[in-house]
Amino acid sequence: MLGPAVPLPAAAQSSARHNGAEDDPFGRRGWHLELGGHAAFETWNHNISHEEMYAVVPGMTYGMRHGMAITATAPLYYVSQRGVNAYVFGVTVGVRGRVYHRARVSAFLEFDVGVSEADTYVPPRGTRFNYLALGAAGATIRCLPGVHLLASVKWVHVSNNGLAGPSRNPDIEAVGPHLSMLLRF
Repeated sequence: MLGPAVPLPAAAQSSARHNGAEDDPFGRRGWHLELGGHAAFETWNHNISHEEMYAVVPGMTYGMRHGMAITATAPLYYVSQRGVNAYVFGVTVGVRGRVYHRARVSAFLEFDVGVSEADTYVPPRGTRFNYLALGAAGATIRCLPGVHLLASVKWVHVSNNGLAGPSRNPDIEAVGPHLSMLLRF
């Protein structure tokens, strides 16, 4: 049995560092599958109804450099709104940056932008096509090697940016919890 004073060969040290970096959701060149959900409730109302949004959010992350990951998601939202409720399919890309790290926990800030298409007008008087802007603050916790739990508070903005004219540009401003599992591959 080797004692603690025996140094590891260079190849073993490199492998240990590489595996640790892959296990970090903010590690360079680390790929992770993200499977999650988001619930958001309108915080202020500039349209005729109050919306609630519930989503499944599959996605991928890639570590661009130590402490920063690029995200790509395809959220599917169910929007509870006045009149006909809607399903909204979106595609977003963004950046997630670590602001604090200690042991198994990392705190982060995130910003995503994208587009969406709905099966009916979202919100009422709006359009089926909308832009998405999302921001979040949260933390990841390593549960097992290669498995992290992500919890955040996420803000979502849905708007067509006036593409259909000022009379058809209501928006949704909603905030709520977002939970995901990050799986290294």
